[in-house]
Amino acid sequence: MRTLLLSIALLFTAALPAQAASPKVRDGDLVFVTAVGTGLSGAIQDATGKVGELNYDHVGLVASDGAARIVLHADDEGSRQQTLADFLAEAKAKQRTVVLYRLKPGARRAIPAAIAQARGMLGKPYNFTYVQAEDSYYCSDFIERAFRADHVFALQPMNFKNPQTGQISQYWIDFYRSKGMQVPQDQPGTNPNDMARADVLDKIGTLD
Repeated sequence: MRTLLLSIALLFTAALPAQAASPKVRDGDLVFVTAVGTGLSGAIQDATGKVGELNYDHVGLVASDGAARIVLHADDEGSRQQTLADFLAEAKAKQRTVVLYRLKPGARRAIPAAIAQARGMLGKPYNFTYVQAEDSYYCSDFIERAFRADHVFALQPMNFKNPQTGQISQYWIDFYRSKGMQVPQDQPGTNPNDMARADVLDKIGTLD
C-alpha cells in the first residue's frame, strides 16, 4: 500500500506544470518595476501607460560588484547602488513585480560605458521635478544619461495628459503648483513606460 501511494504521488507530481525558472540576469540588463494605481505611481501610469500592457514607474540598470549583482538606479533616496536581492525584496514588499529587459545585440556594445557612466552619477540627489537638470536625476533620466553617449535611448516630449481624456490630471496640476511651477508638458524627458517600449529592448521575463 505504501509503495502504491508513493507511485501515485510521483505520477501526480510529474503531471503538474513545471514552474518557470527566473531568467538569468546579465550586466547591462534593465529592471522595470510595475506601477500601482494610486499616488505618484498612478499618475505616471495614467499619463504614460497603455491599457492591456504592464505599466512601470521605476527602472534600474544591472551591473556587478565582485560576485554580487547590483542595481544602479535613482529613486527618492537619490542615485544609488543596491544589491539585486535587496532591490527585488523591496519591490516585493510593496506588492510590485520586477520585469527584466535586455538590450538587443546591436546595442549591447554600449553597456560597459553605460555602467561606468552610471557609477559616476551615484550620490546625486533625486530630481523631484522631472525637468532635466545636471545635478539631480530621476529613474529613467538616470538610465538615459548612462547610455546617452551611444544614443541608445531618445529624449522625447514629456506627457502629463491622460491619453483618453487629453487633459492634465489634477494630481499633476497640484504636484507642480506645490513646487511653484507650471506642469512641464512637452519639455524633453523620459519615462519608464516609453523606455520599456524602445525598439532596442527585448522583454525577458519576471524576476522572483
